[in-house]
Amino acid sequence: MNEFLQNAKEPPFCLNDAQIQKFTQFRTLLLDWNTRMDLTAITDPDEIDEKHFLDSLSVFRVMDRNAALRVIDVGTGAGFPGIPLKIANPKIELTLLDSLQKRVRFLEEVIAQCQLTKTIAIHGRAEEFGCKPDYRAAYDVALSRAVAPLPTLLEY
Repeated sequence: MNEFLQNAKEPPFCLNDAQIQKFTQFRTLLLDWNTRMDLTAITDPDEIDEKHFLDSLSVFRVMDRNAALRVIDVGTGAGFPGIPLKIANPKIELTLLDSLQKRVRFLEEVIAQCQLTKTIAIHGRAEEFGCKPDYRAAYDVALSRAVAPLPTLLEY
């Protein structure tokens, strides 16, 4: 078991057994699907924990960890940072937006296998969905990693 998961029950994470199981399941799915499609260049379990899980959870430094927020992860890719945040805070209502249908299929599998309620994966481009009334300004928090330069991303 990796250091992150060994220490996951302790502060600052304070994850329960079910959440730890979901992180383990997510990592297993990520590694399995990554053999068939390019989801991440990071394949070492310790690096996944550090560079994907911990990096994603660092959002809780500025976001209330227990709040029931509507969150969109724009250009989510393999589900980062959205899925780790959802696992750590099941109250989040999460939308995962990605431009590649094959990644959306992966995300739908993660959502089903990890039983992530109030979570949807949508195939689409940020610049298109940012103009749709059902999505524009419809979230409490918008997250993204490496999608576009900040001024462009803010407009999306």
